[in-house]
Amino acid sequence: MQVRLATEADIVVLARLRVALLEETGASMSEHERTEMQRLNEDFFLRQIRSQEWCNWLVVAADHAVAVGTLAFFMRPPYVGNPQGKEAYFLNTYTLPAHRRRGAAQLILQAAIQRASELGVRKLILHATEAGRPMYSKAGFVPSAAYMELNIAAE
Repeated sequence: MQVRLATEADIVVLARLRVALLEETGASMSEHERTEMQRLNEDFFLRQIRSQEWCNWLVVAADHAVAVGTLAFFMRPPYVGNPQGKEAYFLNTYTLPAHRRRGAAQLILQAAIQRASELGVRKLILHATEAGRPMYSKAGFVPSAAYMELNIAAE
């Protein structure tokens, strides 16, 4: 297995793995909705892959992408412990079921932490599934009670 940064040539694969992640985490989609979600994600990744604010990694095994992970960078006002305000959100981590428990997600996480460190990021946050929590804990992530979320309905 090898981890590498995704390129524009990987847009369809990035979107396909994203749609698989959405379905596995509870999004029920009709064939039409799945096709539309694929298209929307292809458009999204095409825009973001050119940005310095996003990094997408793939793990490739036998010439096929088997896992994906994304790091989105953002700035906050400076605060104690992070005077530059650089932070990143680790998201979109997904491994095809047949390739799980072989270290693919860990390769991506290590690459993401390394990139964040190189860029001076001082805080990395994520949402973890139950299956992913042990890996993130082992890497040094700790739960935070400070995080809240609001979903705003579309009008």
